[in-house]
Amino acid sequence: MGNIIYYIMESFTEETLAAATKEIAAKVLKFQDFPKKGICFYDLFSLLHDPRQRSLVFGSMLYIIRRDFDGKFDAIAGLDSRGLALGLHLAEVLKVPFIAVRKPGKLPGECASASFKKEYGEDTLEIQRHCVAKGMRVLLVDDLLATGGTLSACDKLVETCEGKVAGYLVLFTITALHGEKMLKYPELVKTVISLSD
Repeated sequence: MGNIIYYIMESFTEETLAAATKEIAAKVLKFQDFPKKGICFYDLFSLLHDPRQRSLVFGSMLYIIRRDFDGKFDAIAGLDSRGLALGLHLAEVLKVPFIAVRKPGKLPGECASASFKKEYGEDTLEIQRHCVAKGMRVLLVDDLLATGGTLSACDKLVETCEGKVAGYLVLFTITALHGEKMLKYPELVKTVISLSD
């Protein structure tokens, strides 16, 4: 354990970020034909399991937030399911409100909902209306941007609740799918690692 370097936001530079993203990309486990034939699944939890990789993941994301979104958001929303783990930790470190975006039936109270198509089917997401104040600037966090359906649904959820989308932060983007074109504010997408497949 003594040889593990724990990275924090203040220790990151562009050079550190480049080295971290290279290591993360090499270490993430990939599962072909999961959850459906033709899909290559990048397993975020294989990274979060390892203390060093977990530090690199969060250090990279926090650095990008500081670099590109500092002072531009009021809350972080984490998307069901892996975005919940990422978003909650980021919100805790940054001491900002956390908003859970969940599948139907998981959140109590009055919820806004939006349905969407994703790379292997259709789904619906919900958000608790009381968590988004009018005019609140929300940074959307997820593990992967593929076809863009999930984050596009979150565009609608935030704005239905009279909030504003401050930007999108994802760990991985599959560039060939051009998912950013589905989003209302594609210029606000920031990714840690761009993937070719």
